[in-house]
Amino acid sequence: MLSSLVGPAEEHGVVLAMENHIDLLADEMAEIITTVNSPWLGVCLDTGNNLRLFEDPVVVAKTLAPWARATHIKDLKVPVGATQSSSPFGRVCHWARDSWICRQSSGFLHRARYRGLLAIEFDFLHPDYGDERPGTNAERPLSPGNS
Repeated sequence: MLSSLVGPAEEHGVVLAMENHIDLLADEMAEIITTVNSPWLGVCLDTGNNLRLFEDPVVVAKTLAPWARATHIKDLKVPVGATQSSSPFGRVCHWARDSWICRQSSGFLHRARYRGLLAIEFDFLHPDYGDERPGTNAERPLSPGNS
């Protein structure tokens, strides 16, 4: 199916980016991309999605960085005492402050010569991060105690 899409994508100058979205392991995505073998098909690297498949996000970033055409860079952290029902995303929350996963992923992307947008994504903040009201998070400076 993807092979049939890359021709029209090339004709229109559109690069396709398939997101690793809780359905394929990183090695499976790499196999699909190498099988199709087209510069018009890559991945939208989401550093959080494969955690829900019990894959190490850093390994996923290293595996998929060579084919990255778009990014959703984020880190996820399980809140203490969380249960499946207490979090809409299966017990994990976004943790966007100077995280190990974000730093490692950025390094892999740099080494892969990624030149696209580095999109930082978060939508369900970890309780330690603060609340979601405007003016309470993005403007607050980082410090060793809250990173």
